[in-house]
Amino acid sequence: MSLKPAGSLYLFCGYRLAADIEIMMRHRFNVLNHIIWAKPSGRWNGCHKESLRSYFPATERILFAEHYLGPYLGKNTGYQATYNDLKRHLMTPLIDYFRQAKESLGISAKQIGEATGKPNMVSHWFGSSQWQLPNEDDYAKLQQLFMDVAQQKGLSNPLSSFHSPLVANYQTLFKQYLELVDEYKSLRRYFGVSVNVPYTDVWQHKPVQFYPGKHPCEKPADMLKHIIEASSRPGELVADFFMGSGSTLKAALLSGRRVLGVELEEDRFNSTVEEIQNLFSANHPGSG
Repeated sequence: MSLKPAGSLYLFCGYRLAADIEIMMRHRFNVLNHIIWAKPSGRWNGCHKESLRSYFPATERILFAEHYLGPYLGKNTGYQATYNDLKRHLMTPLIDYFRQAKESLGISAKQIGEATGKPNMVSHWFGSSQWQLPNEDDYAKLQQLFMDVAQQKGLSNPLSSFHSPLVANYQTLFKQYLELVDEYKSLRRYFGVSVNVPYTDVWQHKPVQFYPGKHPCEKPADMLKHIIEASSRPGELVADFFMGSGSTLKAALLSGRRVLGVELEEDRFNSTVEEIQNLFSANHPGSG
């Protein structure tokens, strides 16, 4: 079993081993965050902290990682560059129409800026980077300029198309662009953090309080829900290879994900499987 190329990895560890584990992880994964889980309550409230001869560890660490970056990188490289190249490629017929018209008559950027009153838009209308289709009024001004220059040179106006067919062509090409963008997005590592969840690298969630049968490493459901919904889409697989009491898998099922769990202790495994089956049955009555 391995992490899929667009998957995310969260690894919980104590403060003493966090640095060593992070170094080992970096050999295989790109560590995105060293998250501090600051627990607002715990055993330290009633203990003799002065006898420790050090500060009481009131935090746990969560290492958030992905595969080393492939073709989809940050802004202006990789992933974003793919978007830009894709748009330029699809819009080539329209881009060439404007660029070739300008070149055929030798019209300068200064002339275009003076004719339209928009000198800053010349590179967008007649270049390939961040290309834009002129609106109807600007296009009419461009046509008039190109017609005047063409008549002076005894040539035909290369900017002769009506505006509406250009708009229709643009809308068709842009629709194709958006469809391909959606395909690219599905290949990218999902990350859906919003203002409704803690999106800094310092989290504050109350630890699970003691109850009979509590697993010593059980994590709070609200924190697991945040992790699952931030890094997966409904229907995707969430795996926990140290599932213990199954808190991760339970949170994943309640969030509409598929689950996979691994546990070394057989009794604990069987107990957790039964709890998860009961949870699934309660939320999917009649499923069998």
